[in-house]
Amino acid sequence: MRRWLVACALWACVLTQIGCQTGPACGTFPLDADTRRCMVSTIDTMVREHYPFAEQKGVDMTMFFKGLWSSLDEPELDDESFVLSLAQSLAMLEDGHTRLERFRLDEVGAPPVKLALREGQVVVRSAAPGAGLKPGEVIETIDGKPALPVLRSALASAERGSAGEVLLLGADAALAGEVGSDVRLETASGRVVQLTRQTVLHEPFIRRFGEIGYLRVKTFGFIDDLDRLDRLMNELMDTRGLIIDLRDNGGGYPSVSDGLFGRLVTEDGALFALVDRQGRVHRHMQAHSRGETYTGQVVVLVNEGTFSAANYFAHRIREEHRGVLLGGRTGGGAASPDRGLMLVDGLWFQVSTYVVETLSGHNTEEGMAPTIRLDDVGAWYEVPPEQGALSEDNDRMLRRARRYLEGVQ
Repeated sequence: MRRWLVACALWACVLTQIGCQTGPACGTFPLDADTRRCMVSTIDTMVREHYPFAEQKGVDMTMFFKGLWSSLDEPELDDESFVLSLAQSLAMLEDGHTRLERFRLDEVGAPPVKLALREGQVVVRSAAPGAGLKPGEVIETIDGKPALPVLRSALASAERGSAGEVLLLGADAALAGEVGSDVRLETASGRVVQLTRQTVLHEPFIRRFGEIGYLRVKTFGFIDDLDRLDRLMNELMDTRGLIIDLRDNGGGYPSVSDGLFGRLVTEDGALFALVDRQGRVHRHMQAHSRGETYTGQVVVLVNEGTFSAANYFAHRIREEHRGVLLGGRTGGGAASPDRGLMLVDGLWFQVSTYVVETLSGHNTEEGMAPTIRLDDVGAWYEVPPEQGALSEDNDRMLRRARRYLEGVQ
């Protein structure tokens, strides 16, 4: 039932954005010449009209559009290769929200390894014990394909779970596939490591470390997340300090992240602005104080996987002085993808439309520095902080946050 409700909610949201689209905008698979031209033209138009970050990111838009249209000049491309070509063009925008998405009927999984793009190389950001990989190792191939184009494609072509929930964003999608299947990685040193994909759907959970509470939130992507987060928060109201773990939280509904923030403040938060590419304010976003207020000190754990709505939550914590951010620079995604449509059956396109501006008038699309920065954040936890593996012995970032809170009187 929960997955069904999520699907309904997401589609309701989607339909309000596009005026209740009743079918694919361009056709169906297999893709004929007219359908392909429609797909390219539609993406071209939506990016030209709405994409707000070209100047900020120094994107050569002439090169982008040239690459996008060049796909039509290669009629020998099969359908999957054509879609991949579009995704690779979108990757030039380096924007986590402007992307193609596949809707799958099977559960999506990924191995316990995180990848990142650094200085033109694909590197291991973090890996669970026993994975055979260490943070910083360079990956040359993924399933026999050069890792760099695979990762760049994934940055624009993340896949969603069967209900459309936010699970795999950006680099994580490079290793995505069917749960239980294997993926083979080859390092720059020539080592070959084979990993099994595991389920990526994780429930929020809490722990106690003496007088310090811990709340792990992997996603804000479910419509019932706020009710579940409220129940968990209610169990931690008597703690003196609270650690909110948003590492590798790919985002979801801003209303859910604002709802969580509303439990931390006694007054409504200030207005954040949604601004279009011409600098016009579209609307405002506000976190309202709600329920019983948690009054203890707060530390939020962040890293480059803290994206979109999670990044927005981090904005509020920092801008409204409600706690400290500890870890690495957030992954950014200070945008609102309010424009999207189904290009063909099962293939969705969306584009960043509005910039989220903070109280001080800045957007942090490219991420935000933490209050307490820890170098080489990926090496600070040996085990991904999931419910069955959470341990201060294996998670030095968690230990550092607890020490900080224990020093607050």
